[in-house]
Amino acid sequence: MWRGATTRMQVTEKRQRRTQAERSATTRSALLEAAVESLYARGYGATTTINVAEAAGVSRGAMLHQFPSKADLMVFVVEEVFAEEVELYHELLAGIDDPRERLLAYPEAAWKVLSRPAGVAVQEIMQGSRSDPELAQKLAPIIARIDATAHSELSREFPRGPSSALRQLIVGTVRGLSVMNILKPGDEGVLGAIPLLKRLLRAGIETGVFADKGRAPPSQKGSAAAKPKTKPTVAR
Repeated sequence: MWRGATTRMQVTEKRQRRTQAERSATTRSALLEAAVESLYARGYGATTTINVAEAAGVSRGAMLHQFPSKADLMVFVVEEVFAEEVELYHELLAGIDDPRERLLAYPEAAWKVLSRPAGVAVQEIMQGSRSDPELAQKLAPIIARIDATAHSELSREFPRGPSSALRQLIVGTVRGLSVMNILKPGDEGVLGAIPLLKRLLRAGIETGVFADKGRAPPSQKGSAAAKPKTKPTVAR
């Protein structure tokens, strides 16, 4: 009888812990969605923990239990969006086996990822960290880890290119275009810039302009540089 009662108590405690974990996950998910929407629509400065909690339908106390400060919430957004972006790049590039064509598809994939509300939200957070010392301090190790991961995966993905400078050129261009797309939604020049970037990238690869000293540009399918497909890198 005593053992049975103990077992029932243990099961009840496990269920309670599981329920609490589920509630916590639901709360964090709602706050993530609300924060992204606010950052995308209002920008970093106008996004507050109060309006995020209200939009998420979460009490102020519940939000503070998860994220004691705005900076903590913003760091959470960056980490979650980055994890999501890794999967998006995988989906967008996974079907392309030829290393060169895979690289040429990178600008459009980056556009689809970085121009999303979540991508713009992260950019708002990055810019906001310039005037928010607490956020800058907490974000620094996260950004360092993201950059290291992106560089490592890119090196495995394209051992013969692109260079770090070329990657930054592609990502920086797409980030800027994503901002322009907010200011001038649907503008033909903005939308046409991505296909143009792809054509410029193709020309640079074919002429060897983008190759680092001592490194060859990505080769055609079937060449010695071809390699087994790995998980695509994330641009950030």
